Amino acid sequence: MTTTTPGYAAPETPAKVRRHPVLGFFAGLLLGLGVILMLFVYGLVPMTWIWLVVGAVAGAAVGVVLAYLAPARHRAPPPTPTG
Repeated sequence: MTTTTPGYAAPETPAKVRRHPVLGFFAGLLLGLGVILMLFVYGLVPMTWIWLVVGAVAGAAVGVVLAYLAPARHRAPPPTPTG
Protein backbone atom coordinates (compact mmCIF):
# COMPACT_ATOMS: atom_id res chain seq x y z
CA MET A 1 0.00 0.00 0.00
CA THR A 2 1.37 3.36 -0.95
CA THR A 3 0.57 6.48 0.88
CA THR A 4 0.33 9.79 -0.87
CA THR A 5 0.51 13.28 0.43
CA PRO A 6 -2.77 15.15 -0.05
CA GLY A 7 -2.61 17.31 -3.15
CA TYR A 8 0.06 15.21 -4.86
CA ALA A 9 -0.54 12.48 -7.40
CA ALA A 10 0.99 9.05 -6.94
CA PRO A 11 3.96 8.39 -9.23
CA GLU A 12 2.94 6.53 -12.35
CA THR A 13 4.71 3.39 -13.36
CA PRO A 14 6.57 3.84 -16.65
CA ALA A 15 4.99 2.16 -19.65
CA LYS A 16 6.84 -0.83 -21.05
CA VAL A 17 8.58 0.08 -24.30
CA ARG A 18 8.02 -2.39 -27.11
CA ARG A 19 10.96 -3.04 -29.40
CA HIS A 20 10.74 -4.70 -32.82
CA PRO A 21 13.91 -6.70 -33.50
CA VAL A 22 12.31 -8.89 -36.19
CA LEU A 23 11.15 -5.83 -38.11
CA GLY A 24 14.64 -4.37 -37.65
CA PHE A 25 16.17 -7.59 -39.00
CA PHE A 26 14.13 -7.54 -42.19
CA ALA A 27 14.52 -3.81 -42.69
CA GLY A 28 18.28 -4.11 -42.24
CA LEU A 29 18.41 -7.11 -44.56
CA LEU A 30 16.66 -5.19 -47.33
CA LEU A 31 18.79 -2.11 -46.69
CA GLY A 32 21.99 -4.16 -46.81
CA LEU A 33 20.96 -5.87 -50.04
CA GLY A 34 19.98 -2.55 -51.59
CA VAL A 35 23.26 -0.88 -50.67
CA ILE A 36 25.40 -3.77 -51.89
CA LEU A 37 23.45 -3.95 -55.17
CA MET A 38 24.04 -0.23 -55.70
CA LEU A 39 27.75 -0.79 -55.05
CA PHE A 40 27.68 -3.59 -57.65
CA VAL A 41 26.02 -1.34 -60.22
CA TYR A 42 28.45 1.53 -59.67
CA GLY A 43 31.41 -0.85 -59.82
CA LEU A 44 32.75 -0.06 -56.35
CA VAL A 45 32.91 -3.71 -55.25
CA PRO A 46 33.56 -6.80 -57.36
CA MET A 47 30.48 -8.76 -58.32
CA THR A 48 30.93 -11.93 -56.27
CA TRP A 49 28.51 -13.79 -54.06
CA ILE A 50 30.55 -13.16 -50.90
CA TRP A 51 29.85 -9.40 -51.08
CA LEU A 52 26.14 -10.12 -51.36
CA VAL A 53 26.25 -12.29 -48.23
CA VAL A 54 28.42 -9.80 -46.32
CA GLY A 55 26.11 -6.93 -47.22
CA ALA A 56 22.98 -8.84 -46.21
CA VAL A 57 24.42 -10.03 -42.90
CA ALA A 58 25.87 -6.63 -42.04
CA GLY A 59 22.59 -4.91 -42.88
CA ALA A 60 20.58 -7.38 -40.81
CA ALA A 61 22.95 -6.94 -37.85
CA VAL A 62 22.71 -3.14 -38.06
CA GLY A 63 18.91 -3.38 -38.25
CA VAL A 64 18.65 -5.54 -35.12
CA VAL A 65 21.08 -3.33 -33.18
CA LEU A 66 19.17 -0.20 -34.15
CA ALA A 67 15.88 -1.87 -33.19
CA TYR A 68 17.20 -2.18 -29.63
CA LEU A 69 19.19 1.05 -29.34
CA ALA A 70 17.21 3.64 -31.28
CA PRO A 71 14.62 5.65 -29.34
CA ALA A 72 11.18 4.10 -29.43
CA ARG A 73 8.31 5.95 -31.04
CA HIS A 74 5.45 6.85 -28.75
CA ARG A 75 1.97 5.94 -29.77
CA ALA A 76 -0.59 8.66 -30.03
CA PRO A 77 -3.28 8.38 -27.37
CA PRO A 78 -6.55 6.92 -28.60
CA PRO A 79 -9.11 9.50 -29.65
CA THR A 80 -11.68 10.40 -27.05
CA PRO A 81 -15.26 9.69 -28.03
CA THR A 82 -17.41 12.72 -28.58
CA GLY A 83 -21.09 12.89 -28.10
